Amino acid sequence: MASRATGFGDAIAIRTGALLAMISLGPLGDRAFLAHFATEDEASSWTAAVRGKTWSGILDVVLAYRTAAVFADPDLVDLDHLEAELRQVDSPGGPFSEDEGTLIRLPVLYDGEDLPEIARRLGLTESEVVSLHSGTDYRVYAIGFLPGFPYAGYLPEGLSGLPRREVPRQQVPAGSVAIVGRQTGVYPNPSPGGWHLIGRTPLRIVDVERARFPIRAGDRIRFEPMSAQDFAARQGEFL
Repeated sequence: MASRATGFGDAIAIRTGALLAMISLGPLGDRAFLAHFATEDEASSWTAAVRGKTWSGILDVVLAYRTAAVFADPDLVDLDHLEAELRQVDSPGGPFSEDEGTLIRLPVLYDGEDLPEIARRLGLTESEVVSLHSGTDYRVYAIGFLPGFPYAGYLPEGLSGLPRREVPRQQVPAGSVAIVGRQTGVYPNPSPGGWHLIGRTPLRIVDVERARFPIRAGDRIRFEPMSAQDFAARQGEFL
């Protein structure tokens, strides 16, 4: 099945009734669509709704902040028909639902190398930094930089605003939990990095060899403080 050229990239009107505020829907190559939304929450909600469909021919739905890409097999689905269906997708819960996406509970030992400096620069105690960071559920808005690296947000106001380190580290250990700007993330593998290290999780969050990537854009992460003893007991477990 193939797509006709007519109407393939038309703009979509902002909210009509209960429909989400999709700004536009257009082609991404010859076998995908890219949707733009007014907010990250609406993009996440729409992505969850599309992932919940049983339509044949959809290969993947990739969320990234205020956009969502739908990849399809044109031999299995008529792209014009799919486009029309995508235009009508709505989330039953409205523009955003706290229940959307999997809740990932990630234990963290808050002993990060940068924790004292983070506290000093933000005018907080280290305990206040930990309480703020672990007291919020974060939406994963994108996966990137490294395979399985979750870009999650947004940080509470009291933790927001730190720029990237002036001199990035040449090697950040796997499992490092870090913050920068309004975002937080977890390094899945050893890598250079310029974010501020706040703690560590003992869990492996990716298994590249087995293609296991349990955290997806649209999921939520809850960081849960743990002791050094518990960290040692769970070192190397897979999420």
